[in-house]
Amino acid sequence: MINLLLTLVGTGIIIPVDATYLYLNKNFYSNIVDPNEKLNWTYGILTWVLIVISIQLLVLSQKNLTNQEVFVKGAFLGLAMYGVYNLTSGALYPSKWTNEIAIGDTLWGMTIVGSMSYILNQIQKQYPIFS
Repeated sequence: MINLLLTLVGTGIIIPVDATYLYLNKNFYSNIVDPNEKLNWTYGILTWVLIVISIQLLVLSQKNLTNQEVFVKGAFLGLAMYGVYNLTSGALYPSKWTNEIAIGDTLWGMTIVGSMSYILNQIQKQYPIFS
């Protein structure tokens, strides 16, 4: 089940974390991102909301998981999400989407989705209103 309050809190956490990562690593993505383009915040926010909802439906819905299991399942969800995106982008834009970008971005996806899974799980444990 999706908890709207947990979705809002999770989105409020993931946006600054992911946006900071992208800003700090803008040189890593410079080969594929046009510096004159502006971020479409609507698409960005919807992406982050979908990540948080996916965590709730596919990881947090599984009860009695240890903290490590929550993180690992979240990391595998991140592998699927970011891996599909990066492999598809590599197939469509082979001259721009390098192996380094595909691997690096997928590892970031595993890290952030695994971490968000852990954080949201801890919030649910501490505050029943988020369950």
